[in-house]
Amino acid sequence: MKEGKDMDGKERKLHLAFLEHPDDLPGALADREEGLPDGFILSGCGKKEDCRMILKEIRKGDDTALLPVFLDEFLSNEEQEASDGLARTREEMEVLAGNIIKRFRDVDENTLKKSLDLRLLAFLYTREEKKLRPVLDPLSRGLYSYPLMDYLSGGLLESSGWIAELLEKGYIREEDLVDRIRKCPKCDGAHLNYVDVCPFCRSMDIRQVSFIHCFTCGRVGPEDSFIREGVMQCPYCGARLRHIGSDYDKPTDNYICGSCSQTFAEPEVSCRCFLCGTWSLTENLSVRTYREYALSDKGILAVRSGSTEDLYSVLDTLNYMKPEPFRHLLNWQLDLSERPPDEPFCLMIISFQNIGEVRESAGWRKVSEMMDSLTKRLRGIIRKTDISTRTSANDLLLLLPKTGKKGCVVLASKVKELEDVTRQPDGTYLELLVKTAVFPGDRQNGEDGVSLVARLKG
Repeated sequence: MKEGKDMDGKERKLHLAFLEHPDDLPGALADREEGLPDGFILSGCGKKEDCRMILKEIRKGDDTALLPVFLDEFLSNEEQEASDGLARTREEMEVLAGNIIKRFRDVDENTLKKSLDLRLLAFLYTREEKKLRPVLDPLSRGLYSYPLMDYLSGGLLESSGWIAELLEKGYIREEDLVDRIRKCPKCDGAHLNYVDVCPFCRSMDIRQVSFIHCFTCGRVGPEDSFIREGVMQCPYCGARLRHIGSDYDKPTDNYICGSCSQTFAEPEVSCRCFLCGTWSLTENLSVRTYREYALSDKGILAVRSGSTEDLYSVLDTLNYMKPEPFRHLLNWQLDLSERPPDEPFCLMIISFQNIGEVRESAGWRKVSEMMDSLTKRLRGIIRKTDISTRTSANDLLLLLPKTGKKGCVVLASKVKELEDVTRQPDGTYLELLVKTAVFPGDRQNGEDGVSLVARLKG
């Protein structure tokens, strides 16, 4: 993407190519000696399908994916989301395109050809306030889609899995909840018909009626069968039913099945998929949540560094355990430490205070080497019974069973000394902040693992 200035340093006029038909795109990309246009305007497309085809071709192209694309008339929410929107004047389009080009200067274009993750993150980065938004399409199988993701990947990646992966890596963050829908467990379709059925035979042939319970013989039946010549009389034993509460009552059962003749108080809710015809109980439906997502701080760093590799992933070789089971084990250890006889243990938090600054000055590769060297030394210090996990802020948590205050202080000192392992000839090093707590002594009343870690961090 070209700079917004000419050779004399003056702001040059941006070239936005007009496209009216899919056949116009190859020419727009090849007929200019100075290279690609600065952006495109989809103008007067004969058919909505033509505009959609042009937009898909632009967004899936290695060289054109991040170029500004404007609509000069409203098409649909899908095109709105995958483009840069509807701009009313040429001047407004040029201002928006100029802002995108300025932010693109922070992006290494070569990395965008290697990673769809970086392409998506860079798209969000170059458009301030841009979010991933689900778009409703009532005629589609799943009702909702993320058009920007579909267009950038050329339809190669399924959006829900892609989003889950980006969330797990911390490159995007959750924003507003848009909708929560239920889908067929067989075909994943979202077009469902909810039907009341008989809980005994699952027939739809049910009707709501009033029932009478005769106290004389104990029989129960529909109310209309108890009325003979305008008089309430039990059809089974012939008893006259004058007073409710003493001769008869009305039970809570008020449904009857036309197929199996069973009576019941409440029908069962079942649903049928309009797409594949499968019947399912509501509790067996799969639930899908649709949210908006925004670029996280970690995502911004990935765009600027041109890499989605996780500098902290090397820490996962230290007897790593996922955060959720780690929390359960920490809570169990907290409770166990307060039961006699005393079984002390230590919790250690290691924070990397200046890793961002070191990466800016020394580069990603050098920081990766420093982290690898530090982790190797740390692996030689901890025991096989010690376990670790990482927080969302990439702090390292170490759970050290049967470690009292003295042992904890000694280990913390050894960890702090590892700063020298990362020291570079220019004096740069990774600064480690080590915090410890020994239990049961350092536990506050009623404190669990989550609140404990938050207190130590604070």
